[in-house]
Amino acid sequence: MNYKHYKSLKPKNKMKKTVNNWHNISVFLAGAVAMVAILVPMADVTRLLLAANVVLLLHFFEEFGWPGGFPYMGMKVLMGSSEMDPSKWNVNNLSSMYGNWGFLLLVYVLPLLLPGVRFLTLAAFMFLFAEVVMHCVLFPVRLRTLYNAGLITSLGAGAIACCYFFGGVFDGSQFEWYDWVIAVVWFAVVFVLSFRSKIYWNLGKKPGYPLSEQSAFGPFKK
Repeated sequence: MNYKHYKSLKPKNKMKKTVNNWHNISVFLAGAVAMVAILVPMADVTRLLLAANVVLLLHFFEEFGWPGGFPYMGMKVLMGSSEMDPSKWNVNNLSSMYGNWGFLLLVYVLPLLLPGVRFLTLAAFMFLFAEVVMHCVLFPVRLRTLYNAGLITSLGAGAIACCYFFGGVFDGSQFEWYDWVIAVVWFAVVFVLSFRSKIYWNLGKKPGYPLSEQSAFGPFKK
């Protein structure tokens, strides 16, 4: 292999290494966001949105890093598949990074950049409750197990949502009825774009971004 060919491959290898460790990188991003939330003076709503970003970044690590196992859970519960070969799942680290980080950017970072858009703030805090329902009700019932990957951090997400809606931060007079409707439609549309679109499935077919056994199965290892 000549030097020029090696040099042309190096950025791609670095990119693959970054993508295949996206869930580990999420932990460092969570630490950086937490420092901003703690040290920088800001409004309560902004601080809670930053806290939501921290918890969800850690949520990604719990689902795909340690203990991992969310891909297996997703295939079994959400997709209704009993396939145990991860290479046939059409999901990999690239599609997982696209879906999870993309959802985070659109639902949790965007309201920080556009605080005047009311439905964005509502959508962010409402979806935290959806995380609780999925990990505390749906997955335990369908998997018949007390723990599932993402359960611990979903409780943190629920706590943040409660702080917002029931802790004196939420002001219902600032919202119209249609803000609630648009908020639900917004995070539903983003969810489909992030996890059910052709982009997501096509990325899941690309080679070079395989899930590790830990990420794929976690405590549900074969």
